Amino acid sequence: MILLNPQWFILAYANETRTWAIFTLELQTFLQMIPNLLSFILLAFMFKRFLYAPVRNILQKRADRVEADMLSAAEDKATAEELRATYEQKVRDIELERNEILEAARKEAAIRVAQILGDAKEDAQITRDRARRDIAAEQERVKAEMHQAIVDISTDMAAKLVAATIDKQAHDRLFAEAMDELESTAFRAF
Repeated sequence: MILLNPQWFILAYANETRTWAIFTLELQTFLQMIPNLLSFILLAFMFKRFLYAPVRNILQKRADRVEADMLSAAEDKATAEELRATYEQKVRDIELERNEILEAARKEAAIRVAQILGDAKEDAQITRDRARRDIAAEQERVKAEMHQAIVDISTDMAAKLVAATIDKQAHDRLFAEAMDELESTAFRAF
């Protein structure tokens, strides 16, 4: 700082007896340093009081806020992990419940299919039995009609035989006609 002072150059040039030392501890130099030192101390105090302390407080608050944010983030992460674990457990439980419901539905469907097949077989058996009874009744009715037709033909034949006294040839002819009529009636019934 002394080297940059223009007065020093003038004094150094005027006083030829002086040496060109960079730093000498003479009284004059010391007295010139006192105001600079006092200014420096005052400036350092002012910086510490009005600049360093508030900046340090701001930085401390920021560090506290960052630390609080980090703690909050850690807590949020722990909460998220806990929620994720809970969610995964619920998904597993739901999957198990879904499998149980599907299995129960399959069993119920199998039981229902067996029941429907049993009912269908029973209905088919009832229908077959009814059809057999209907066929048997129809056969009995046809047999009764055929029997009645035979009786009617026999009666007609007997009436024709009795009505006419005929000879053997006429009798054979009438018998053959009655038999033909009987055969044609019997085949028509079936």
